[in-house]
Amino acid sequence: MSDYLFNVNAHQLRECLIEDLKVGLVPMVGSSPGLGKSDVIRQISDDFNMELFDMRVSQSDPVDMNGYPAEKNGRMTFRTPEYFPLETDPLPDGKDGWLIFFDEFNSGSKQTEAAAYKLLLDHAVYKYKLHPKCRFVAAGNLATDRAITNTQSTATTSRLIHYRLQYDHLIWIQWANAHDIDHRIISLIKFDPDIGHKFDPDTDELTFPCPRTWAFASKVINGRAAIDQITKIRLAGTVGQGAATTLATFIEIYADLPTIEQIMNNPGSGWTVPTEQSRQFAITTMLSHNTDATNIKKMITAIKRLPIEFQVITFKDIYNRKPELKRDPAIIKWIAENADVMF
Repeated sequence: MSDYLFNVNAHQLRECLIEDLKVGLVPMVGSSPGLGKSDVIRQISDDFNMELFDMRVSQSDPVDMNGYPAEKNGRMTFRTPEYFPLETDPLPDGKDGWLIFFDEFNSGSKQTEAAAYKLLLDHAVYKYKLHPKCRFVAAGNLATDRAITNTQSTATTSRLIHYRLQYDHLIWIQWANAHDIDHRIISLIKFDPDIGHKFDPDTDELTFPCPRTWAFASKVINGRAAIDQITKIRLAGTVGQGAATTLATFIEIYADLPTIEQIMNNPGSGWTVPTEQSRQFAITTMLSHNTDATNIKKMITAIKRLPIEFQVITFKDIYNRKPELKRDPAIIKWIAENADVMF
């Protein structure tokens, strides 16, 4: 990562966007493809109960920003698009405002970009002011990543607040634990953080491993205990050949691990604790993804057999997946005993 101050991880980006939107500024989020910038924006719209309108600027014309020409009393006027709420419009049913998402913003034509000037700075379309509860956010890929982008004018860039989203494997693991990503993928990225995002714009591969494609890969392997040749081909088409081979090899590790049934039958001594690091990472995710309120005491007995650093990893995963378990007396006791390493 470079030392640019505006390089942010997903958590920092969320905080910056919220503060900008509160005061009516227009943030512009750039990143390599597949890092989840759109997901951050959609989550903000959900959290603040805003009606989200996703506008693909690369597919838009100037009239989509300015309005459509019309005739009124023998003179030309403009009909404003319905997706830009005016100050006289009622709030959407059950919503507290609007969030207009200009996606692929730096991929539109120069004419469309110029047509957006008034929206971005004056929050107006044609001669009409937008609703005070309407906010804008923009996003786009980076020109250095061989994505379809255009150089934006200084008139545009000076109307925006700029951020560059960076990959952070720990934040992605938190997200993955909360979104039912296959635990074997999470284990792999715990063990090899760099494989979570390997993007080379000059590669001949058709795709690459990144947060977006790992989420796709989770669907490819869901419910499959082993990876056959067809599944490996599908994985190669999802995350690239190298990452697919690595994941398939890593999944073979699970064949040597004790099953969750064996662990639950005798959590204190009925299973062999792995000593090789890749297997230790694998067992942490197996345990955390199978923990719930019905088995938490047995699970803690099993987890406490791991080295302390892997106990911490397992409990952090449990918090992400089952935050309600933080109130369980057995977990509270473990935290009290291990607060120095937990925090």
